[in-house]
Amino acid sequence: MTLILASLTILLALGAVIGAIHYLAGGQSPARRGRLFAPAEWPAELSADRYRPMLRLLDEGDIAFLRSQPGATAEMVERLRWQRYLVFRRYLRGLQEDFERACEMLMLLAAQSQCDRGDILRALMARRLKFSLAVVRVHWRLVLYRWKVARVPADRLVGLFESLQLELLAFDPAPQNARA
Repeated sequence: MTLILASLTILLALGAVIGAIHYLAGGQSPARRGRLFAPAEWPAELSADRYRPMLRLLDEGDIAFLRSQPGATAEMVERLRWQRYLVFRRYLRGLQEDFERACEMLMLLAAQSQCDRGDILRALMARRLKFSLAVVRVHWRLVLYRWKVARVPADRLVGLFESLQLELLAFDPAPQNARA
């Protein structure tokens, strides 16, 4: 049993690394599909507030409440879990796409800047890696959620996207040390 779990963990870790590399390499990015938006459209188009429902979508409190209701059946509870699981996955896909679009917009702004913005690009690569690893963790927790083993924390993903949104909104084409 331990050997099986260790093998499964190694395979999942390898898959996570491959997935993170694919994500960081920009596989199927929105810009490659022709969906890069202008910075003026950022607030209306890409908002972290769109993903706030993710934070409680898979909350076990709602499942417990349904179970406590008269007439609730195991099939009803399972159907609710499955429906929320599917909605969460759609939110997650949208969050990944919006995060990628925001990264591309920030790279575009840095590239169009009058001065070298390597600081932004280095920070962006680090943020992309953190986001990719957080996505892998959420996918793993979703598997465990389907087996009724664990809850799925999405707050880190939404927080990373929100910090990227704030950075893009506050983007200054001149770095701090160039102003003096």
